Amino acid sequence: MARMRLQALIALVGMILVGWLLLLQSGGFVYSTVAAQGGVYTEALIGQPGRFNPLLETGNQVDRDVDRLIFSGLTTWDTAGKPVPDLAASWFISPDGLTYTFNLRGDVRWHDGQRFSADDVLFTISLLRDPAYPGPADLGALWRSVTVTRISDLSLSFTLPEPFAPFLDYTAVGILPAHILPGVSAADLKTTPFNQTPIGTGPYRFVSLGTNPTATPSAPVAVSEVLLEGNPYYYGHPHLLNQIRFRFYPDTHTAFQAYLDGQVQGISEIGPKELPAELTNPNLNLFSTRLPKFSLIYLNLEKDRVPLFQEKKIRQALLFGLNRQWMVDHLLAGQAFVATSPIVPGTWAYNSNLIPVDFDPLHAASVLNEAGWALPAAAAPGTENYVRKKAKEAGAFTLLTPDDSQHVAIAQTAAEDWAKVGIKVTVEAQPAATVIDHLVKHDYEAALIDINFSRSPDPDPYPFWHQTQIENGQNYGNFNHRDISQLLETARVTTDFDARAKLYRSFQAKFADQTPALLLFYPIYTYGVDQRVKNVQIGPMVDPSDRFRGLAEWYVVTRRVIVTPGAESTAGPAPASP
Repeated sequence: MARMRLQALIALVGMILVGWLLLLQSGGFVYSTVAAQGGVYTEALIGQPGRFNPLLETGNQVDRDVDRLIFSGLTTWDTAGKPVPDLAASWFISPDGLTYTFNLRGDVRWHDGQRFSADDVLFTISLLRDPAYPGPADLGALWRSVTVTRISDLSLSFTLPEPFAPFLDYTAVGILPAHILPGVSAADLKTTPFNQTPIGTGPYRFVSLGTNPTATPSAPVAVSEVLLEGNPYYYGHPHLLNQIRFRFYPDTHTAFQAYLDGQVQGISEIGPKELPAELTNPNLNLFSTRLPKFSLIYLNLEKDRVPLFQEKKIRQALLFGLNRQWMVDHLLAGQAFVATSPIVPGTWAYNSNLIPVDFDPLHAASVLNEAGWALPAAAAPGTENYVRKKAKEAGAFTLLTPDDSQHVAIAQTAAEDWAKVGIKVTVEAQPAATVIDHLVKHDYEAALIDINFSRSPDPDPYPFWHQTQIENGQNYGNFNHRDISQLLETARVTTDFDARAKLYRSFQAKFADQTPALLLFYPIYTYGVDQRVKNVQIGPMVDPSDRFRGLAEWYVVTRRVIVTPGAESTAGPAPASP
């Protein structure tokens, strides 16, 4: 009898278990996989680290990428390029636009646990203000013109000599810890050991800098790497990834091979030669966006320099005569957009109503004819005599270009395009530094160059196009237009974004009409991340390091949860593939 009761009990338990399982399936219970904290993300960076110090990172993208996760500034910027709080909780701008008062967050600690305060900001700014500061000269000059006042442990103010609307962007510079660097002067910045063992307030803290001993047949030499781990004191949105590992490679080809070998999960930059293979790789997700850069051809508008450039209709005709889309498709592997404005699209100041100038050589020829730049009667396209003239002036000029293969190819293509409408262009290739020297001295006729706004998201075009910047600024084209200069002056002292945007939209419309330079294209930045890394998204960027803006949401580890109507409970961890 006892044996029968035991069998009945076992059968009853079995029935209960089966019923419970059926209940899970039919009673509203479902499994769901959600993101969980944990795991390591490893990325290939192109280049080698120099100094992990936000005051010295100019010119080294690797340093900027690493610093982005270690350090924080008073402000940062959103996807539209507008400043938003970071270490600062808030700020107030005086009605006259001269004084910026910052209230700092009270919950910020350095990676070593020490509290952050206004003293750290004062210390950092003192290094920038020091005449011995070894960073960009214009950055030091700006801060030396600013009066800094400590109000309390968590508040301070900056007073400018005159209104300067882009000032907030300069407060995004990474802040250094005063308690770690006592007695360190600006002259010591380049040699301080801090640059190899940095401490900041960012979402990740420095662990080590060394070499990766793992080697593969295609990469037998160990590579250097830096390891970061989550900052337990971080005041911002918690990050899901426990660790970030950066490995350094000499070029995009080697970085892609490291991905194929399973050494990294992400590639910081996709090279044009590797792009076709990466596009067909089913495991690599590619993300593309515009960078705040553009290529253009400066025209030296100095009187009597090049008669062809003195009329705006002729400058417009030169733009109609350029097949810029062909250049993008065939010379840049499609990794660019044809430019419409000296203010980059995607920012709060861009004028989206601008009409793109399409390639139209027939219209270009018509404009040249109407302006009196005529072709010799017996000249045939492609011959030496197929050059327009007006009075005794020939439709010809020299185009200066950096001597790398890509710039030379673009310049030669432009010359071929213009030759078809009767404009003779001689391409002169020089080292990039030499080209810049010619621009600074205004000793050129036309020059192909790239302009980079990556230091700041503010679109302020004043240094490039205002008439006062011809002598000592970056108005290398000698563009002297009072109405445009007035717009740029007013915009520079207007702190209201909507009002500034209207001024800049007017500037862009007038720029398109005057065509003082020939805008070519905005480059595309392409970034690769393995599909096993989830929730990766990138938007408009000021610098490639902005790809980490949404890093808090990336994850490689998941967990399973049982979801019931109105309830959720954890069933157990389920790590993603490494």
